[in-house]
Amino acid sequence: MRMTPIRRAQTWDCLVVAGLLWIAMGAAPAEGGDFYVGVTGSGERLGVLYDKTVDNTSPSNLSLNPGEVFRADDSATKAAYGYGFLAGYRVPFGLTGVFVAAEGDLAFHRGAVIGRLPGLGTSEGRNQLGEVWPEDWSFDKDRSVGFTLRLGAGIPVVGPGLGPSVYGLVGLRHLKAGFRSDYTGCLNPVPCTEAGEFTSGTDRFDENFIGWTTGGGIEKKLGAIAIRGEVRYTDYRSASRIIPFTDVGVTVPLSLEASGVSARVGLLLYF
Repeated sequence: MRMTPIRRAQTWDCLVVAGLLWIAMGAAPAEGGDFYVGVTGSGERLGVLYDKTVDNTSPSNLSLNPGEVFRADDSATKAAYGYGFLAGYRVPFGLTGVFVAAEGDLAFHRGAVIGRLPGLGTSEGRNQLGEVWPEDWSFDKDRSVGFTLRLGAGIPVVGPGLGPSVYGLVGLRHLKAGFRSDYTGCLNPVPCTEAGEFTSGTDRFDENFIGWTTGGGIEKKLGAIAIRGEVRYTDYRSASRIIPFTDVGVTVPLSLEASGVSARVGLLLYF
């Protein structure tokens, strides 16, 4: 089985975007225009479902469970956080206060979801080939890229154009995350009985998710500067892969599903 190391976002990405934001701030007019850039910070309640299957239906299966399929799953939640950069364009509709905006953003995430997958099989100690062995697993968000559409309107608190704006949003998000599992199991065709017969290992690989985001927020402009707060629900959907143990006739499909509810704040610059 080939394992791919988890890659982390480079510091240079942050420095380049921050430099562009600094240049844009120096060129921005006092009242701002329709194009904007900004920085964000967020906190998220992230939930992950890990599903693992051990399939012994291959004719070449060498386990003591030929023809059997075992499936186990585990779920866990964790508080995560992140920061990012964005750029967008806002289109107002005359003096009505209604507007639409299209926005792209890049976010970097921190916080790992950790769980314990229970074993499943025919032996009491899960000491046979062809069973789901107990394992510790973790899901680590790395970085994501999103595209969001907003539809909103101003709230005339003091006068037209002086109050905050409220909006709803919908978007598409691509997430890159790392997965790790640590296991101890029996790779022999006969049951393992001695400690030295068991095999311990670690699997690491990257997964890519593409999902939908919905939510809403409020934004207040102060000249060319704006402050934003919003709540989002993101269904990252699922990603899967199959790990083949060809020499013993066993295949192991894995599946991950992730979703999260997040609160995000942003500081924007219009120009």
